[in-house]
Parts: sequence; C-alpha cells; structure tokens
Amino acid sequence: MQSPAIGERECNASPLMRSVDAMQRIGSRRLGPVLVHPAAGLAWWLVPLGADVGLAGLRAITVRTAPWELHCPPASEYMNGLGWLEKPDGSGTLTDPAVLGAEFGPSGPPRLRVPAFA
Repeated sequence: MQSPAIGERECNASPLMRSVDAMQRIGSRRLGPVLVHPAAGLAWWLVPLGADVGLAGLRAITVRTAPWELHCPPASEYMNGLGWLEKPDGSGTLTDPAVLGAEFGPSGPPRLRVPAFA
C-alpha cells in the first residue's frame, strides 16, 4: 500500500524513541496513524494537508510533501522493516499538527529535573 503525501494528508518523519515518548503523552484518542521503521530509528506521522507550514521549522521533524511517497504496509502487517505503531483505522483521523508541534517544538515536552532521579 502506498500512502503518498497527497490528498488530505502529509507525512512528517521524526526520531523513533522521541516519537514513542510523544505518543504516550499525546494519548491514543488524539493520535493519527504512526508508521515506524525500528532499524532506522524513524517514525512517520500522518498529519492533515498544510501541516508543513507549522512544522517545517522544527529540527526534530522532517516534513515530507508531494511528490515524496511513503510506501506503507497494510495496517495488519509488518513488511520490509515497516510497521504501524498506531494503526490507521479507516476513520481518517490524523494527528493534530499543533499537538505534534508542542511535543517537538523548541520548548519540547515537560521534563523532570535531574535531581528527581537521585
């Protein structure tokens, strides 16, 4: 299955582990599909068309727009090193770019102070 950056969505690549942390904070009710390639350490978030405007300046996110294509496996399969960490469910739900930007933006997610681990 191909999921090119056309129509109603775009694709944004980010580091896998930072994406997993962000997904936990965002919560499954607000997540759109997230494709991962564990060996490459990458995750791709599907976001609404036009999200590149608000996300392009974030260093942790690589914005991909048409004609770049992301070759995706079916939702229930893991193929060629790719699998869905958050599967597409047919609802058309995409991750809100404002929420994604808050997680990957300059201020980033909330962090514990180092002494909290002592």
